[in-house]
Amino acid sequence: MKILIAANSFKESLSSVQIAKIFSEEFEKLECEKIILPLSDGGDGFIDVIDFIESGECRSYSFQNEFAGLISENRILINDNSKELFIESANVIGLHKLPVNLRKPMHINSYALGKLIKEILEAKFKFQLTEFSKIIIGVGGTATIDFGLGAAEALGVIFINKNGKRVKPIPENFLQIDDFILPDFSDKLFKQIQIKCVADVDTPLFGFNSAIVLYGQQKGASSVELQKIKKGFEHIAEIMLRKNLVRDISKLNGAGGGLASGLKIFFNAEIIPSKKFIIENLLNRIDVTAIDYLITGEGKFDIQSFEGKATGNLIKNFSDKVKKIFLVCGKIEENVKSLLPENVICFQLLDFYINESEAREKADEGLRVIAQKIIAEYLPDVAAGRYKVIGEKLGCNAHIVQEAVDIIRTLDPKPGRAFGKEQSTYI
Repeated sequence: MKILIAANSFKESLSSVQIAKIFSEEFEKLECEKIILPLSDGGDGFIDVIDFIESGECRSYSFQNEFAGLISENRILINDNSKELFIESANVIGLHKLPVNLRKPMHINSYALGKLIKEILEAKFKFQLTEFSKIIIGVGGTATIDFGLGAAEALGVIFINKNGKRVKPIPENFLQIDDFILPDFSDKLFKQIQIKCVADVDTPLFGFNSAIVLYGQQKGASSVELQKIKKGFEHIAEIMLRKNLVRDISKLNGAGGGLASGLKIFFNAEIIPSKKFIIENLLNRIDVTAIDYLITGEGKFDIQSFEGKATGNLIKNFSDKVKKIFLVCGKIEENVKSLLPENVICFQLLDFYINESEAREKADEGLRVIAQKIIAEYLPDVAAGRYKVIGEKLGCNAHIVQEAVDIIRTLDPKPGRAFGKEQSTYI
């Protein structure tokens, strides 16, 4: 029997690598094959996941940076074989980096990320930083909603008002911006470098249920501020259309508060949907047809989880391939439970603690309790290798039970699918 442990990070609590290790430790005594595959959709924990799956093939570097007045170390990875450099936007301008009193998206931007990219490019040429040709940026979990204008400024784009004076590109000032002055893209800093953004959501930047509306409040914006930000974005989009930098704003991606779209518009970055990244870079490492049980989850599972998020994508991909999916989260919104397939069993840390704050603080402890509940209540005796117990119940020895189990494992759990197109169920 095989169990795939593939959870996303719990924002402001545990990384996906930490969660995977917790379940692996709790399942250690189970006589089954455990496949550990921590997930990232580009948001929090992206660098840790890359480091884990590349198994030591990456070199690690650190750059000191400043964001919202706070100094921190920004870790990057370079894979010598693939010539790829990895950056996690949440590690540079992430929401988790700011205390609540500094979460003011009207007054901050993504400048720190652009500055980091510029310093990396300069280090490549000046200090012979390990050779790379692609910059892969995990986009998600940011504290900013700035269309990527801050990053663009750090990389040489100048924003001016009607009088030709420079304007700091924070949302508070967007309506003052009248034009952009683009950098010299023939400069060696931009040559032979391709930027790719792994976007944690598919949500559009504009239109009904835009990324601004869906994610703005969790970043600290009030409803009044969100309206100002929307007007500012529309104004910036008009300038982009006027300068032929973009043709159709309805198709712009909303990941990272517009960061991915901004990097695409100004620097021709490629946007990679998280679903594609997960399938091509993570799931392709395992045989998905041989999985019996899946354990997945994220900090908060809600309707947004189906907007290209890692956990939502995994449930869609595996619901008809495994016996059961154990969805383990900090919190699961009631209105989405009815949308889940029948073989999804839900667990949330909130059921064990007084409030969300305590659930975050004691997430390690709570996940271990949930792991033991899964073992005790849902995994059959075979999963624990208790062949002797089964043999005693059936009046035969453990060896015979083992042989029977081996035969059963070769059978098709959905025999009906060979005779029709209707959805079949396990027997």
